[in-house]
Amino acid sequence: MMKTILASIFLYIGLLLSPLISYAADGIQFFEGSWKALLQLAKEQNKPIFVDVYTDWCPPCKRMDKEVLPLPAVGAVYNKSFINYKLDAEKGEGIKLAKQYEVGSYPTYLYLTPDGVLLARVLDYQEPDTFIAYAQEAVAKNREQVLTNLDKQFQAGNRDLNFLKTYIIQKKDLGLDNSLEFDAYLNAQAGTEREKPANIDFISNNLNHAKGAAFDLLLKAYPSVDQTRQQKLAPVLFNLSADAFYRAMDEERTVDIPLIFKQIELVTQQLTSKQQQSLYRYQLFYAQKAKDAELAKKAGYAYVASAMNISTDSIQAEDKRRYTAVMQPYFSGERDSSELTTEEKALAQKLYTADLCIYLYEASNTFDIVLSKGDPALKDALRWTERLNQLRPDDPTFNQLIDRIKEKIN
Repeated sequence: MMKTILASIFLYIGLLLSPLISYAADGIQFFEGSWKALLQLAKEQNKPIFVDVYTDWCPPCKRMDKEVLPLPAVGAVYNKSFINYKLDAEKGEGIKLAKQYEVGSYPTYLYLTPDGVLLARVLDYQEPDTFIAYAQEAVAKNREQVLTNLDKQFQAGNRDLNFLKTYIIQKKDLGLDNSLEFDAYLNAQAGTEREKPANIDFISNNLNHAKGAAFDLLLKAYPSVDQTRQQKLAPVLFNLSADAFYRAMDEERTVDIPLIFKQIELVTQQLTSKQQQSLYRYQLFYAQKAKDAELAKKAGYAYVASAMNISTDSIQAEDKRRYTAVMQPYFSGERDSSELTTEEKALAQKLYTADLCIYLYEASNTFDIVLSKGDPALKDALRWTERLNQLRPDDPTFNQLIDRIKEKIN
């Protein structure tokens, strides 16, 4: 639900200002066939695998498709070194494989051994030189088979603390769940060592899932660590809990979400304004699933408070500031402004307005979904949607929402 709303209404934000470059024949060539056939070919040729995991709505995916993947220099490296494969994470085999390799954002670039074992993971848009460097590093890792060897040692029962630290860091660097390895690490420690500051630092720097003994230890230790460590630990606990929230929502484990919110409450005093806004958003999405009117109101009013109080002059000034910043490479001649369409230029002039529209839409849409007919709070939701209409007139999605809320009020 959350991905659909944001993608359908504000996809243009991420697509802004991407140069219009078509595919070249000598860019990366992708194997077209099933995953099984891909693995078979990789084994036959004894070549590692490069997988471009994307979605149709992902702006940086489209930018990579236009700017980087077609380049001859990129194609020369990737075509020589890998069997290359494109995988839509929301269709066909891609759904299962994205979950198998723990893909949580797009684009994600997976570098695999010929047997499909993960060597490296790269996220987001990459400049060509950096993208080539990642390929070269993955080829070197394939030779070493680092993770495969560590997996074998762990499965064989190696519980040496130095080995476990190396294994934990390797899985963290690859973006893989290392909570099981942390369980083994803590079990191998003396009880008196677990809550020592250096150990808390190691866990907070390397744990990547909100589960297991290590996460429980961080929650337990947080109130008693010094102020400096609290400031460092708070964003770690928030980010791990936020990731757990998205996983629970995607897997429809809504029963787990109240506990996740309770975990976030532990660090509320240390949250930045941006993190606080994110928490309100999580609460709105959960309220939609749980049909929790009380939570919807609490989060909704807090979420839109600033958006309703900002003057038109201030909005216009911030739109202008962001437009100037985004367009600076074009103004300076670093990039060719003829690449931009008239529509793209117009959208770039309203970036801050688009942010405010997100706040107002998410809150008012949640009220529409959750609140009962005649609820007085629907009148506030109507005010929010009317502000939406002022900020972005004649948007059909917003107009439809206004009509639905009016109907529920009457």
